[in-house]
Order: sequence, then structure tokens, then C-alpha cells
Amino acid sequence: MNLYLIGLPGVGKSTIGKEVAKQLNYEFIDLDLFIEQQATLFVDEIFALYGEPYFRALETNALKEFADKKNYVIACGGGIIKNLENRNFMNGICVYLTASFEDIERRLAESPIVRPLLAEKSISQLYFERKDAYTAFADMVIENKEFAKTVEELIKKVK
Repeated sequence: MNLYLIGLPGVGKSTIGKEVAKQLNYEFIDLDLFIEQQATLFVDEIFALYGEPYFRALETNALKEFADKKNYVIACGGGIIKNLENRNFMNGICVYLTASFEDIERRLAESPIVRPLLAEKSISQLYFERKDAYTAFADMVIENKEFAKTVEELIKKVK
């Protein structure tokens, strides 16, 4: 079984995912980093050179690579839910991580990662565009208020 973390940029999918994987003795994959390694380009470069539809196709292909594997915690990009077909390739539990807009904006301000869609839209705009899709994908929803408690709650619910 795999564990898929979905949610807005900055909710803590990678940070929480790494620790959950460590405690469950699973492998951790950040899907965006996996795509960057495969494409030998950063996500923002892929968007700039080829556009969002091309990136979304790479994202679906990357997700398919893990569909038959087990014992992975996969931090998905925030837009993984834009293609409803992607849910078919998630062979495990899909966890929708949430956080307050204030926490998300603070984390994003501290992050060196360039997020191309946030140049065009605010976090609240992305939230209102995507919230129904996140909910449709999710097997469970967990709010990331505090790191240790979120990790503990996620592991407890998964087991």
C-alpha cells in the first residue's frame, strides 16, 4: 500500500511525508522532484518552456510509475487533482493535507522553491478552484497545524 499526500502548495506534503515515510519504514517520493529528475528541468522551467498541459502529462506519467509499487509515501504536486484520471493510479490511501492560509503563506515565503502558478494566482484562489477536487480524491483529511501532531495523527489513522 502507498500513501499519497495531496493539498495546496505549502501545506507540508513533503515535510510531513518524509517523516511519515521514515516512521513507517517506507520510501519517500516528492513527485515534483521526481519529474524534475526525469525531465532534467525544474518545474518552473517546464511550465515556461512547454506550458502547464505538458507538465500535467509528465505528472500523470510519473504517478503511473508508482501505481504498482508498494510502501511509498508520495508527496504529490498541488495540481495533481486537475486530472481526475490521476486518482485511478493512486493504489493506496490518499490524504488531503490542509493548513490555514496564514501558515501556508508563511511556509511559501520561507521556501526557495519557485511555484509558477502562484505568480498568477493567490493561495486562496487556488484553494477555491481546487477544494472540491481535493475532497473528491481524498480518503481522509488532516489539518497540518503542528508538525509532530500531524505526523502522529496521520500514522495513527493510516494504521
